Amino acid sequence: MTNTHSVISAFLDDEPFDALELGQALSDPEGRDLLIDLIALRHLVQPDGSMTAAAPATRTWRGPLRPLLATAAMLVALAGGYFIGERRTDSVNAANPPAPTRVVQASEWQVLTIGGGR
Repeated sequence: MTNTHSVISAFLDDEPFDALELGQALSDPEGRDLLIDLIALRHLVQPDGSMTAAAPATRTWRGPLRPLLATAAMLVALAGGYFIGERRTDSVNAANPPAPTRVVQASEWQVLTIGGGR
């Protein structure tokens, strides 16, 4: 396989190629004949002149339902967390406040000047 053949084949296959080398290959009459032959060969090999596209993915009934289910799960988790926290708060904070452990008494009142200095 010559360089002319590889450059023209890369051009037809949508592979990377050097534009200068392709220009040199097509400036030669043998290169142009090779291009015409390869195009004719590809038309013979391809079925009905077009390639079949991949079948589109089929959508199931679950597709549109997923965002709705995710939203519902988030709301259930949020409401459940709120009610569990509410119930724990009620049991922790009984009706009577806790007994004080230390009582602070002010001994005398201090009058401060404007600016807060002593």
